[in-house]
Amino acid sequence: MNKFCKRAYSIIICMLIMVGSLTSFSYANEATKTFKNLDERLAYLKSMIQYIEKNYDGKVTEEELMEGAYKGVFEVLDPHSNYFEKDEYGKFEIDNIGVYGGIGATISVVEGKLVIAGFMENSPAKRAGLKIEDRIESINDEAISKYNSKEGIDLLLGEPGTKVKLGIKRKGQESIQCFYVQREIIKINPVQFKVIDHHIGYICIAEFNQNTSENVKKALKELKAKNIRGIILDLRGNLGGLLQESVKVADEFVPKGPVVHVNYKNKKRETHYAKKEKINMPVVVLVNQLTASASEIVSGAIQDTKSGTIVGTKTYGKGTVQQTLPITNGGGIKLTIAEYLTPNERSINGIGIQPDIVVKNNRAISKAVIGSLVSMAEDKNFSLGERGLNVYGAQQRLKLLGYEKVEATSILDGVTLNALKDFQKSNGLEVNGILDLKTRDRINANIEQIANGELKDLQLEKGIEVLKGKIKK
Repeated sequence: MNKFCKRAYSIIICMLIMVGSLTSFSYANEATKTFKNLDERLAYLKSMIQYIEKNYDGKVTEEELMEGAYKGVFEVLDPHSNYFEKDEYGKFEIDNIGVYGGIGATISVVEGKLVIAGFMENSPAKRAGLKIEDRIESINDEAISKYNSKEGIDLLLGEPGTKVKLGIKRKGQESIQCFYVQREIIKINPVQFKVIDHHIGYICIAEFNQNTSENVKKALKELKAKNIRGIILDLRGNLGGLLQESVKVADEFVPKGPVVHVNYKNKKRETHYAKKEKINMPVVVLVNQLTASASEIVSGAIQDTKSGTIVGTKTYGKGTVQQTLPITNGGGIKLTIAEYLTPNERSINGIGIQPDIVVKNNRAISKAVIGSLVSMAEDKNFSLGERGLNVYGAQQRLKLLGYEKVEATSILDGVTLNALKDFQKSNGLEVNGILDLKTRDRINANIEQIANGELKDLQLEKGIEVLKGKIKK
């Protein structure tokens, strides 16, 4: 047999081996297969997974393969429908519901170290004597260096009533101090308020979690006691949250009647109503391109009922409703199930709400908004196609930094990769599109810089001007 024949023979043998191996899920060598029903498709998926398990030259478990399949189902849906693994869903639930067992402290990751950055209202950590900028050196006598940042933060969470022992290094002190902190039920308060310009009440809502409406009511009660004559409702950077909470908040500012119409797939319509009289004073709502979803429900209801003046830039345009469900593997799903319309039946999905007065701003990120962002606590790098909380947090922050096309999905997709490259280039970092620790820390630094900046808030100034004009009348 000559060399050519030997080579041809070898190629044929290799091809036969490949074809023989593939027939387990090629349906008897058919070139293509038209599936008749879901059962046939699931059987095909099962045979493919079995083939991978048997032949893949690498380490992968059946559970990992199925997790990949679950995620793949949601990747073909809209950007707001997601599959969450167990850890991701736990974090999502805390953000969504706004209740958890913990020490009531905000933790920042600074150069890989866990640092106390702030305290929740009535914080057990603060009562125990901890201070801002305290660095956590140990948890329950275990050196923090044993854990990555995410694991360290997770150790601070736990059942209310249990205690955690923290070894703390404080600025200006050489020795490590020990503090015992009893975990309690912590309610995340996304509402901040104050009196500005002597007689104007300012309320900023960072998100619509389970605690939002009750805290807005408290804010209004305290502000009214101080004899305010107008309200500024700041919804800038508020990416949304719970539908029912947005309806309850809108009920404070609009007259009796429809707040939002929800249209479901089966043509069923559900209308949510305001049930009490609106507040008897002029209202200005501040919005921007990151005012989305539940925030747009409130803004749209106030605009349609002429209950206030909308000031800022056009809103995001997320006019869909998602349902969140836990699943038996400990994870969860979030699925788009309906579209909503404003009281006057306007669809704002992909369109947004046009303000009554357009004002572009130099700075529109409040500390309340920043405090609501997902912590980027994972000590690892993320590349194209990878998923994680760091990615979700980076996507939130990149949007705030002006990368408007980035969606917070927790998956490092092509849009996020390009945004990272652009950010890295403008910040003197290695341009690779990888969410590494240097890029993570620089993103955090940029956000803090904007929050602490001294630039004028032109939108807030215009809101005060509008209210003063209405109060005089």
